[in-house]
Amino acid sequence: MRKTGDRSKRKRKPESLGQAIAGLIKDLGIEHRLTEQSLISQWPELVGEKIARHTRAVICEGGKLFVEVDSAAWRHELVYMKAQIVEKLNREAGSTIIQEIILTNRRR
Repeated sequence: MRKTGDRSKRKRKPESLGQAIAGLIKDLGIEHRLTEQSLISQWPELVGEKIARHTRAVICEGGKLFVEVDSAAWRHELVYMKAQIVEKLNREAGSTIIQEIILTNRRR
């Protein structure tokens, strides 16, 4: 025969699938990495169509976002916009994820 006190201790409040996944992501310690990937996938929306036509966010490592640029002229233009873009990306992320943007030549 079960004791009712023991039974209530075993019951946990049900959680949604979203809550369970969020808990798993936190337990695995990959929240930061997923946020980086989210910023990369949102690059076109965050920087706008004009910049997105000439650039591509490729990878984020150690707070550095590597962005391929299709021309020297655009690379030169973006040098002056880096701080604004970093600020916008971090605002979207809700924390300081990107510390620096590294502009590289687009691979063909």
